[in-house]
Amino acid sequence: ATDILTANTQRAAQLINSFKQVAVDKTAVSQREFELTSYLQEVLHSLQPELNRKHCQFSLHSPPGILLHTDAGALAQLLTHLVMNSLQHGFVDATANAEISLVVSSSAGQVLLEYRDNGAGMNSDTLKRLFDPFFTTKRSEGHSGLGAHIVYNLVTAQLHGNIYVSSEPGQGVHYRILLPLQRRPD
Repeated sequence: ATDILTANTQRAAQLINSFKQVAVDKTAVSQREFELTSYLQEVLHSLQPELNRKHCQFSLHSPPGILLHTDAGALAQLLTHLVMNSLQHGFVDATANAEISLVVSSSAGQVLLEYRDNGAGMNSDTLKRLFDPFFTTKRSEGHSGLGAHIVYNLVTAQLHGNIYVSSEPGQGVHYRILLPLQRRPD
């Protein structure tokens, strides 16, 4: 019983530390240099309760040693919005084997984030309007339609990158996000 209590206390302490770091980054709009893989793991650690609630597996494939100089809080918000959109819109039918993956690679002064889920996907009409503010297919369930619009603005305005999305009904969603390793000053 003591071993279980100790292990759970340590896990709680790690979770609190992750929450604190991500919370500080989300409220502070400042650039800093950080190692991308370990930072993404911290953000994912803070999202783990939401992922567990939907029985969703998240796999991160990111080589160590990628140094990114950008707004860490914006990156945390970006990943949080992507995951929450997948959980709220992609896995609505209690999808068996719900999975999200994030594959990271870098070259030529850029980092590529390839985010995928195996959720419900969307038709071409919905895909065309995905980044429009206040567009949602779930207004009756209390959704505002701002999640994907915020994602677009975080990538393009805050992180100075580009975002591409593809999807088909029943095939999930695939985002390709290109960010500079060294963000230029505003």
